Amino acid sequence: MPSLEELAYVIDKIGRICKKNSELKIMTPCDILFAFALVSFLPNLKVLSVRCTELSKPALVILLEGLKKLKVLNISHCRITEYLPPPAPMKILTELDEFILEKASRLDKFLTCMSDSCIMCQRTRNDEGFMTWYKYADLWKLDEVKSFAI
Repeated sequence: MPSLEELAYVIDKIGRICKKNSELKIMTPCDILFAFALVSFLPNLKVLSVRCTELSKPALVILLEGLKKLKVLNISHCRITEYLPPPAPMKILTELDEFILEKASRLDKFLTCMSDSCIMCQRTRNDEGFMTWYKYADLWKLDEVKSFAI
């Protein structure tokens, strides 16, 4: 599901129409309101992927606590943010704390990557959580040429 306006409305409709939906991949930033919409309207999710986007730490906690049937969560290459009280600036996490890891320990799979050396993590940070895939089309073509030539 790519970035859309009125995300809670869309999630509500998906929940009403697709009652047996158990897997979802989103490609849009996930904030508290969006996390609440997922928990409220898609409570039966077993697999959720929010990779390569911005994910607020409070939203991650809501997902981990609220989606009781969740078995697999993929937050690889996410730009995980935490808002601190003013005047502190927004903080971008470089690793997950024990609180999050404890919440995720009930899952069968918790996929993460927050490496400074990972090209996808770098791209997500550079794009500020709004992956602009079109920027990288030429790079993919170049990679294909290199791998073909080898």
